[in-house]
Amino acid sequence: MHRPHKHFLTQAAIAVTFTAGLIAAIAAPVNAATFRVNPYLQQPSTDGMYFTWFTEEDTAGTLTVTGPGLNSPLTFTSTPAIKPELAYTTAEKNQNIAGLPQGSWLLGDNNYKHTVDVRGLQPGTTYDYTVTQGSSVFNATFKTAPSKDDWTSIRFIAMADSETEPAGRSSRREWQPGALADGSALRPELGDSQWANIFGTAGSGGSQTLRYMLTETEGYQRNLAIVNSRQPDFLIMPGDLVQGGGYQPGWDEFFRHNAGEFDSGLSTYPLLPALGNWENFGALNGGYGTDADGRFGPKFGRDKYHVYFDAPDNGTPEHQDNYYRIDYGPVTIITLDSSNGEPDDRRSNYGGENQPPKISGLDYTGPGTDTQENYTREQYEAAGGTDLADFNPGSPQWNWAKAQLEDARAQGQMIFVQFHHAPYSSGEHGQPMNHVLSTGQGGTPMRQYHSMFEQYGVLAVLSGHSEMFERSFVDENGDGIGVQYYDVGVSGDGLRGEKRTGSSLSDPLLKYNSFSQWTADQNEGEFWQEIEGALQLVSGGKHYGHLEVNLERLNDGQAKITLTPVYSFPILDGDYNLVRTERRVYGDEITLLAGVDGQIFRTVPESSSMLGLLAFGFCTLAVKLRNSYKTKPNL
Repeated sequence: MHRPHKHFLTQAAIAVTFTAGLIAAIAAPVNAATFRVNPYLQQPSTDGMYFTWFTEEDTAGTLTVTGPGLNSPLTFTSTPAIKPELAYTTAEKNQNIAGLPQGSWLLGDNNYKHTVDVRGLQPGTTYDYTVTQGSSVFNATFKTAPSKDDWTSIRFIAMADSETEPAGRSSRREWQPGALADGSALRPELGDSQWANIFGTAGSGGSQTLRYMLTETEGYQRNLAIVNSRQPDFLIMPGDLVQGGGYQPGWDEFFRHNAGEFDSGLSTYPLLPALGNWENFGALNGGYGTDADGRFGPKFGRDKYHVYFDAPDNGTPEHQDNYYRIDYGPVTIITLDSSNGEPDDRRSNYGGENQPPKISGLDYTGPGTDTQENYTREQYEAAGGTDLADFNPGSPQWNWAKAQLEDARAQGQMIFVQFHHAPYSSGEHGQPMNHVLSTGQGGTPMRQYHSMFEQYGVLAVLSGHSEMFERSFVDENGDGIGVQYYDVGVSGDGLRGEKRTGSSLSDPLLKYNSFSQWTADQNEGEFWQEIEGALQLVSGGKHYGHLEVNLERLNDGQAKITLTPVYSFPILDGDYNLVRTERRVYGDEITLLAGVDGQIFRTVPESSSMLGLLAFGFCTLAVKLRNSYKTKPNL
């Protein structure tokens, strides 16, 4: 797959080079003659792709597609549409960010959206495309989805919680300590150590910890560089794309990384996003409330999300883009919106006089109904919002999800589900609303979907929110199959660990998630070693990363699905300057084997041991016998 190229008569394209030290700085605001946001891809299908780009001028653009099966180029002319929701607010224009010249991160106020839906192409085929916008020309390639019955391999990436913002160019996140590997030296001291002096510390007292060696911007950028090098067929992002959906500089920064100055991966593979709690937050413009200009932050954030992303119809126009289904050959991705549950709930509803009691420790009395206490449906609709979607049983979203799962299973698809709030989490947001340690944003209400997921053979559920890397496994009927649950919230923001029983990092781990199988925090111990006078992290630990999912077609229509937790490991010199980052794999890679019906019939070790291969052979025979038995008449 070719990398995208942008050609300007002014030669103003900004190159980003990954060298030791500093990422190339952003130039002055982009001239209106060029792309404000490069072309990016959505809604992949066997016969086409949906293209979107933004400019600052009200000028039509031209999209040209060439490739196999086309006797002549396909040419489309865009119709630019002004999007006033994306104009900067007064608060954004007046913002000061430490370490950056005031306003240097801002672009122009005009945002014209261009969209072209291209269909009628061949499945599983790579095409070249060119978008011409005035004097600017953008070239790249894209690939259509394969047909369900004619595919060899599929690769997609899942990651969440990039939470982009300009301040991330200079800020380093707190790096909570996890387990140490056997034989490791101790972490650098919080006081007068080389690490603390160069990178700093966060917090105080028992919660004080070192800061990570990369800035948020650099961490996300290098993580994406690995993703792009793997040439995925598509990328799914289950929420928290930006540090505030109502914060325009956060969106500008997101697209600088994904379809702009830093890199442009979304110009060659499509994005399947989901709404997160940060997309429901106005940041400078109202937060979870209302700002001085009358903007209700949650609605303002969701309005911007709806401008940037266009999903297939879900049958409920008021909920357009919130939840949707994409079929990519034999794979079905179902995206849900976990932003709001009804009835509305909050922590203050528990523990008071004439109220239900609060629970503590490992107690669990049920999942609850709501993933956020920050605003109510009444407040949202009073501000003019109509798109808030309940996710609880009986809601339109619930009924839609059940219908899509039933249909995908009937078609023999391999099903994945994504939404933001991780239902099973050992992290910050792992407790229900009535727990004394609840954050008021717990993901447990989404556990209500598990029986449905297991019934219809969902392979894996992909979420974020607790900003950690974790895999959980839930098998309600005890048949050994169950559903894999991932928190992949480590793309470029927080680097949190498992939650503790108190505020001190020396307090015991809470271990509230009894379904947890693996966390980078506790299962990938840091190994520190003194090298030429500097204490260096040699391996392990929590880093920015993502989940890589590879599907390989086997004989008789069966499939091998490998889920690989990947991280970007920084290599430093003796003065703690960054030399490079390496793609590394955590030790929790698992393989699932799916039958011709798209359902998992076996999980095997990735070690390819003789026992594993024998088990695979026996299971393959068992599935053939099972399918043969199903075709015989009842006796």
